[in-house]
Amino acid sequence: MGKTSRNQKSAATKAGKTINMVLVVGAVLIASAIIWYAVKGPSQTAQREVLPKPDVTTVDPAKFSGKTRSAYQAARDVPEVLAQLPCYCGCMMGAGHRNNLDCFKDDHGVECVMCQDIALDARTMWNNGFTLERIREVVKHRYGRYASLTH
Repeated sequence: MGKTSRNQKSAATKAGKTINMVLVVGAVLIASAIIWYAVKGPSQTAQREVLPKPDVTTVDPAKFSGKTRSAYQAARDVPEVLAQLPCYCGCMMGAGHRNNLDCFKDDHGVECVMCQDIALDARTMWNNGFTLERIREVVKHRYGRYASLTH
């Protein structure tokens, strides 16, 4: 084999390695972008739906401690979200509540762990950029199965 043939093979091998390297780097970048998009969750820059602020006064969270205090604070932080969510503890039937926010207008939310959990979950999801529709779906999935047991 002549020197020219070896140089051509060497050049072809180098070109092949370069192309392979570019393909590998490109694949890694694309895979990284897909993983990043999947992990980051809902878009923080998406247009946030505007919900009307309800004209409701909740009980002062400072009256309580621990999880109860956090739940009453959630009602103060995102009343517009809780006003759009059902409560599955039975209070909508038995106590005349219209939504989860109503649970925090009085002392009902003090003893009801489900009301507290719904409020805390909803605030977390809203703060993480979830839409109201998605929050409703998650709340229904997590707590809806208990509705028939409480009525």
